Amino acid sequence: MRVSNVKFDVEHLQTLLAVVDAGSFDDASIDLGITASAVSQRIKALENRLGAVLVVRSRPVVPTEQGIKVLRYARQIAALSAEFSYEISLTGHQQIAVGVNADSLSTWFTPVFDELARWTDVSVEILRMDESRSLDTLRSGRVSAVVTNSSVAAQGCTVRKLGALRYRAACTPGMAREHFARGSSDGFLTAPMMIFDREDRLQHHLLEQLGLDPGQRHGAVHMVPDSWQFLRAIQAGMGWGMVPEQQLAQVHGLEELDDRWFIDVPLYFQRWSVDSEILGRLESTLLQVASESGLDLLT
Repeated sequence: MRVSNVKFDVEHLQTLLAVVDAGSFDDASIDLGITASAVSQRIKALENRLGAVLVVRSRPVVPTEQGIKVLRYARQIAALSAEFSYEISLTGHQQIAVGVNADSLSTWFTPVFDELARWTDVSVEILRMDESRSLDTLRSGRVSAVVTNSSVAAQGCTVRKLGALRYRAACTPGMAREHFARGSSDGFLTAPMMIFDREDRLQHHLLEQLGLDPGQRHGAVHMVPDSWQFLRAIQAGMGWGMVPEQQLAQVHGLEELDDRWFIDVPLYFQRWSVDSEILGRLESTLLQVASESGLDLLT
C-alpha cells in the first residue's frame, strides 16, 4: 500500500469506521443515514485511492492487515476532530475507549472512576482485556489507550510505567494443610490449581520460579474467567491460585502459602501519541492513582 502524499477524505474514513464497527455495509448505512450502495462506493473509492483492499466483505466485516493500519489513523482523526469540535462549540460529549485488564479493574483502578465521574464532557468506554493482548487492540485503533504489561511502545504510541501488581499464592487453610504441609512446594504438583483462562500462565510461572516442572503436575485445573469469581472459587476450595495482593487483603478464609511465593507483574500505560487533552488527563489520573495505590513501590 503506497500512501505517500495521499489526501484522505474524512467522509470516507468515517465510513470505514462505521462499516467495521457495525459489522456490515447495510448496518453502517443505517448508522450513517445513507444507502448501502453509497457506503460501498465510499469504501471502494478509499481502497482505490490507497491501492489496497481494506475490508473482507464477510459478515461481520473484518478489516485486512492494511485496513487495520488505516482504521488506527481514522480513529485518531475522529477522536481529535471530536475534541476540536467540542472546544469550539462546548456542546456534546467527547468519547474515549480504554483497555484495562480484569485484575486492575478489581483492585487499584477503582479510584479512577471517582475522577472520571467529574468528566461531564466525556463518554468513557472501558474494555476488559488481557494485559498481554491489549496492544493488539491499541494497534487496531479499537482503543486509544491501554493498561498493558509491555514496556515497548506500539507504533505511534507513548508509554509510561505505572508500577507492578503483586500476586501471591493462596488457598484455603484446609488445602494448605493437605498439600503444603511444612511449607513444601512439592504440593503444587498434586494440588488442584485455578487459572483465569487458557491464556493465564501466572501459576505456571510460579512453579518454574520454584524449580518445578509444570508438565509434571497431575492435579486438576479449573478455569474461572472473572476476577472476583476466580477468588470465590479459591475460597470454595476448588484449588490454589495467584491472587492480587490487594484482593487478598480484602477477603477472609484464604491463606497465603509462603511470603516468598509471589510474582510481580509490571504494568504500563500506553496511549496514542497525539495532542489530545483527554488522553493527557487520563494519563495523569492513572499515574496518580497507581502511585497512591502503591503500585510504583514495586518498580
